[in-house]
Amino acid sequence: MAIQVKLAISLITSYLIGGVPVGFLVGKITKNIDVRKLGTKNIGATNVLHVVGKVPGIVTFALDLLKPVFTMWLASKYTFIPVYFVPLVGAASVVGNLWSPFLKFKGGRGLSATIGYFIYTMPRAVPLLTIITFIIVVLTKWNLPVGGLSLYIIGPIVAAKVYHYPRFIIYTTLFLGLFVLIRQLPWMIIHLTNFYSRRKQYGKM
Repeated sequence: MAIQVKLAISLITSYLIGGVPVGFLVGKITKNIDVRKLGTKNIGATNVLHVVGKVPGIVTFALDLLKPVFTMWLASKYTFIPVYFVPLVGAASVVGNLWSPFLKFKGGRGLSATIGYFIYTMPRAVPLLTIITFIIVVLTKWNLPVGGLSLYIIGPIVAAKVYHYPRFIIYTTLFLGLFVLIRQLPWMIIHLTNFYSRRKQYGKM
């Protein structure tokens, strides 16, 4: 089988696996709740945690995180595509999480899947990136979309300059970051608008 065919099959399979709406299914199965209608109306782990419960939230987080890990492992072990294509397979899984084909191309924010992508592609950089991302999230008043997006900006720099990961991982990560930015931009704007509105209001008191 040609490499192009193997890559196409891997990308499509990864996208479909990534698109499985875990949070939506967990809400329906455990408490017959449609998480798209409650809380932040998002199918991600954070909203599931708030509107369904702690255990369902943890399960959603774990399964969403494992999507890119599983698809990259599967592609590298059984399709024998070149190693420089493996991060693309993981990226396809994250994109599936952002735009699920099973929910009319709506999905989550991709934070859990993003963490899984980084754990597989640049594991040595994860501890440092975790600390940096946590600091950014705290400084932005717990804005998780900004924290997740910062991984795609700071991650490649740290991976290249500190840990010397190969270029194909760096470029794929930057490319994936553009998709995450497009998906998270509405939430970032809403959060920042609310933040500055509250700050302005309290400033007048």
